[in-house]
Amino acid sequence: MPLYTLKKKASCTIKSLPAIKLLHSMGLREGLPVSVVTKQPFGGPIVVQIGSRCIALGKDIAEQIEISLNEVY
Repeated sequence: MPLYTLKKKASCTIKSLPAIKLLHSMGLREGLPVSVVTKQPFGGPIVVQIGSRCIALGKDIAEQIEISLNEVY
């Protein structure tokens, strides 16, 4: 499931990333938990939180990041 499909305040874990070096340097890595801070309307960017950092990602990039939903107990 692509990261861009998540709604605001949803949490997930990154399964795979596209081969874009900038994502790695921004702190995105496979296996990291991520939560959605905001998602702009009309195909705008999505802002995700990784630890204490917030990162904005364009729709085209966020659609290439595969995630798995976190289990809620």
